[in-house]
Amino acid sequence: MRRRCSHLHAARHYIVFRRCHRYRNESKGSLIHMNLFWINRMVVMGHRGLLQLSDLCKLYNEESVHTLSSVFEHEWEKQQNYTERLDLEEDSGRESLMVSRKPNTGYSLLYALWVTFLPALVKVALLRLSTDIFSILVPLTLRWVILCCERQAVFDWAGYTYSLVVMGAVCCCAVSQHHFEKHSRIIAANAQAVLAGFLYRKSEQQSNTTQGTDLLREVENVTELVVPLACLWSTPLRVSLCLGLLWRELGPGVLVGVALLLVLIPVNSAVERKAKQLQRAQLIIMERSEQLIKEMLHKYQALKFLTWESWFHQRVSESRGRELEIRRILGYLTAYSMLNSICMPFLVGFSSIGVFVLVDDGNVLTPSQIFTSLCFFRLLRPPLLELLGLFSALKQAQQSLCHLEKIFLRKDLGTTQSVTSKEELLSDGFQQPCDRCKDKHSHSDEKSDHCLSQKGRGKACMLYLRGAVSLAQDGILSVWTGEAKEVQGLEGWRELRNSRLSAYALFGLLQAFLVCCAAYCLTCASLRASHTLHSKLLSDVLHMPMHSQTDMRRLLQAFTQDMQVIDEELPKHLHSCLKSLLDILSTITLISFIMPVFSLALFPLIILFLRIQSRLASAQSHIRHMETSPVASLECVTQCFEAPLSGPKHREVCLTHCLQALNQNLLVKYNKINTESRAALRLDGIAGIVLFLVSLILLETEPDSGLVVLALICAFNIKKAIHQYPHAASDINMDMLSMQNLCEFAKVEKEAAWKKSYRPPSDWPQHGEVKFRNYESEASSNDTPALRGINLTILKGEKIGVVSRGKSDTDALVSSLFRSVEARSGAVLIDDINIARMGLFDLRSRLQIIPQVPVLFSGTLRANLDPFALHTEAQVWLALELCHLKERVRLLPAQLLHPVQRTSLAFSFGQRRLLCLARALLARVRILLVEEALPCVDLETEDLVQELIHTEFKHCTVLWLTQNPLTVMHTDRVLVLNKGQAVNFEAPSTLLQQGPLFSQ
Repeated sequence: MRRRCSHLHAARHYIVFRRCHRYRNESKGSLIHMNLFWINRMVVMGHRGLLQLSDLCKLYNEESVHTLSSVFEHEWEKQQNYTERLDLEEDSGRESLMVSRKPNTGYSLLYALWVTFLPALVKVALLRLSTDIFSILVPLTLRWVILCCERQAVFDWAGYTYSLVVMGAVCCCAVSQHHFEKHSRIIAANAQAVLAGFLYRKSEQQSNTTQGTDLLREVENVTELVVPLACLWSTPLRVSLCLGLLWRELGPGVLVGVALLLVLIPVNSAVERKAKQLQRAQLIIMERSEQLIKEMLHKYQALKFLTWESWFHQRVSESRGRELEIRRILGYLTAYSMLNSICMPFLVGFSSIGVFVLVDDGNVLTPSQIFTSLCFFRLLRPPLLELLGLFSALKQAQQSLCHLEKIFLRKDLGTTQSVTSKEELLSDGFQQPCDRCKDKHSHSDEKSDHCLSQKGRGKACMLYLRGAVSLAQDGILSVWTGEAKEVQGLEGWRELRNSRLSAYALFGLLQAFLVCCAAYCLTCASLRASHTLHSKLLSDVLHMPMHSQTDMRRLLQAFTQDMQVIDEELPKHLHSCLKSLLDILSTITLISFIMPVFSLALFPLIILFLRIQSRLASAQSHIRHMETSPVASLECVTQCFEAPLSGPKHREVCLTHCLQALNQNLLVKYNKINTESRAALRLDGIAGIVLFLVSLILLETEPDSGLVVLALICAFNIKKAIHQYPHAASDINMDMLSMQNLCEFAKVEKEAAWKKSYRPPSDWPQHGEVKFRNYESEASSNDTPALRGINLTILKGEKIGVVSRGKSDTDALVSSLFRSVEARSGAVLIDDINIARMGLFDLRSRLQIIPQVPVLFSGTLRANLDPFALHTEAQVWLALELCHLKERVRLLPAQLLHPVQRTSLAFSFGQRRLLCLARALLARVRILLVEEALPCVDLETEDLVQELIHTEFKHCTVLWLTQNPLTVMHTDRVLVLNKGQAVNFEAPSTLLQQGPLFSQ
């Protein structure tokens, strides 16, 4: 498989290179936009299965390469010339367009795009019109079925003819919607490629660079608006048709429901704005948490040496707590959205029907009125919400249009700056990098199953009850229409009307309560499970060995991308999956109860449904892997934007990479469009078969009219659930890969326990005497050798120099003392206590090391010296004064409470080394290890360090670790290490005379 992938990768490069070489003398735009033809060609051919890049050569047509790009450039030049002419006429006193203060509106660019894609947009608009007409025709044909069952047939047809008409309307609606969605997405992809190619050619002409990621995101914002604006006229038409049909059924009562719908739209808008504000705050917190995690992983060794794991655990947990608190509020807003999406149709229908029957006692509901009203109210809500979403998207795209138009009008692209908002900039930090695709295991894990069950426990019961209540609501209306025929007298009708309206309202309130309970359970369970997973992951990471071989990039991905999937995507997909599954089960159960003969068709329908779901899941899995490949990522195009062009060869290389990235990106988009549209069409076919069978059975058996309405309502509403479940199940499978990625870190190697039952005395070590007894250790890494046969004694208060040819030998000694590696044999005794008996915290907290590279963590300066607040402020100032840093710190605005991330550059390398020495002074340890300073530290500072150690640590045992013998001539004795063995251990003067290795 790997060999095949490598051959395919090589073939892709060869195809791209050959095409670039062939057309290198032509316009650069032809190379960028050649893929705009084959993506449409494949749609026309109806290509089945996932495509490969080699298919591009078979479908390539030289005559159609320049069409879209040349049309766009021609229209843009016309718009530019027209704008310049107007500006010159209005601002004749100004010297040029570049100094004109007339703001760019962005409409010129939008107009050029519309003209470029005008034939395709007309086709999509017609498809949208046909989709709206057929979507209204489907409930009308079902209304004919109800009237036929009531002996009030609209046409003199046989029963099976009505069923065939229903099937035809459903199929026409599905095919029309299938082509509309597919072609609209293809137009957006092609428009994005046109603008991206034009931007690249614009940047290629300049010497400076710009922010390619921001530009490509703005291109995407613009292209997502082209099709909705072209189809904007169809929304009022659909609303008008629905209102006209509802007026025919309910008269003026429909205005009450529409008014309620319009009143709730601003409320929804306010909730949406509040959610966006919270999301912006959440992104800032997530960015800070990510920086904290990066710092923890980058400075992991220093963190372990200082035994500050609990401090970082607390900081990360507090940041995580703030993030989860915002998620909790967002969860409550999501609960309102769920309540709105589920209960708004009920409120609108209840108010309209209630007004209709209460205004006049002669208004008696019929089964056809009930069915038509419920169906058209549900069809009316999406276009109204679509208008609201379109206005919101238009606001977002306006800024991008203005910026892109400004870029296209400027001569120097590199001087422009991105005007993207802060929340959009923050969202870039969560885009997945090119190399983020890792091998994932497909096996399930006990921990992931537990988390999944924890999120679903209780919630499934609430959803099931809500589904039952929803069916009971429809059942009440259906029974009401059947009972209304048998009521005699005005008083009987009023009593029946009041009782059924009250029951309908009661079930509506019960449904709202159950929706709120389900949303609450979802939010609480998700937050609890996410908190547990994050805490366990953080604990596992902090317990990893100091020299762990774990990929830190994967760790960062686990804390950011994987946790974000579990926090946001998994609960949403889990809710959608459970809801759609329960809706399907309850619907087919009710239909089978009403008409038992329908159960004969269940088995083949279920087999067909599961087969479509399996194929969709497999195809989506392959597409996800294609999306995660480095070649398919638009970040490769971003690199082309941001890379300086230094010559013709470099330009051709950048063009090759840009072309390859655009080809692969469009390939992924087409495969995604083709796969999802084919699956949607087949699922619509299943829904159509259900409607056909239900209508045919009802027409042949002729049951009670109330049951006819209930069965048709269930069959009509099953389409949405049939569409939701396969996608939600596939998304859950992909989300579980993130869960398994987190679970993998629970299996990584852990270091020894931080605390054990044996605890050394609180004043240990009193003397600081260190003994190695036949000590041998494992190698901590490939570069660090194992210590072998070390036998030596370091007396209390001695100043020992440890010299080696390479730093790896001294690192091995440090690893042995801090137990980052464990002993294979022998022991290390400190004050006659074997350090292997105690926990790592008890050991490492009694040692201190001045590292070669001094480390300062984010936070206040006080926290960097005393994170657990074990010392008074006077003691901290005294330590700074001894290290000659007191005056330097007093110059800071907040002094000890000033954030270090803002002042780390203000401290020199030597001053940071002195701050590490101040930590050791506050710790009051008996054993101190000092690594050799880097050459960038000035000699005056290093002399000060040596002086302070000899004066302030005169009763302590000090080990000077170095590769330069001249820096340890002041010590009492010198230990010479070579390849993990102790070669000499004598006074410096003796070793100079007798130790050739030391003198060398």
